[in-house]
Amino acid sequence: MSHAPGPAEPGTTSRPRSYRSGIGTLKNGATQLLGISKVATRLGPKQIKDELQIAKLEMKDKGVKLGIGAAFVVAGLVFLLLAVIALVVAAVAGLSKVMEAWLAALLIAVLFLVILAVLALIGLLKIKAQLPLKPESAIFGLLYDVGVAKEGSDYTATRVRREMREKQEAKQREKDEESRRRRAGEAPEVPQPSQDQLEQRTKARRDHLKSLRDDLGQQARTIRSTATGLVGKTKHDARSAPDRARSAASGFASNAQDPEALRLRWKPLAVLAVSLGTAAVFLARLLKRR
Repeated sequence: MSHAPGPAEPGTTSRPRSYRSGIGTLKNGATQLLGISKVATRLGPKQIKDELQIAKLEMKDKGVKLGIGAAFVVAGLVFLLLAVIALVVAAVAGLSKVMEAWLAALLIAVLFLVILAVLALIGLLKIKAQLPLKPESAIFGLLYDVGVAKEGSDYTATRVRREMREKQEAKQREKDEESRRRRAGEAPEVPQPSQDQLEQRTKARRDHLKSLRDDLGQQARTIRSTATGLVGKTKHDARSAPDRARSAASGFASNAQDPEALRLRWKPLAVLAVSLGTAAVFLARLLKRR
């Protein structure tokens, strides 16, 4: 889709026929530049949003493939577990030479349970210390700085925490509503486009943005060329003004010295004056009779 009125050679100067046409061209070019900028501003965020959506879908696809790979790793870990079990059985069999078999198995099981409990407790404490998994201090500082920039000292830390808590509650309500709709079998309000649809849409929008960028450059060159032409025309008219004045003065003087030219110029005016006078006299007499 093109917004340019017509192609213009780069590096050339378009001299307008008159100042009115030149100013009109400049106004038209500025209007089209503004329109192109508005369209590009509207399409840019949509393009970025779809690109992020494509990235999300690609990460999801890679996650599925990573899950398949993780399944094979888990299968290997199962066999590793079986090997560990075999080693434990061998250890129990070895200890049964010096004590009862059931006592040897019980001691090894208790040892494993103690190790498991210690490791699980340490892991839970470390995970709990990091929840929720987001940079809360950085987010709090960023929101606080933005609020201070907007409202000054009226924006307090308590207000930041309250707004963050309200946003979190709103997100939780949205999640609960979405899960309720899924359980009820309701379709989502806005169907999500597939990756192929997103790629087609972003490709079409990218082509549109390319066209807008080309038109923007074309309009800028046209405006620059027209402005240069107006400046050149002004300089040319200023330089040629004395010559035109002398030419007009000499033409008037030559006509004044030529009786035939004067007669041809004034004869129609004299006929018009006589006609108007006769019409006025006739109209006056007609009014007097009435």
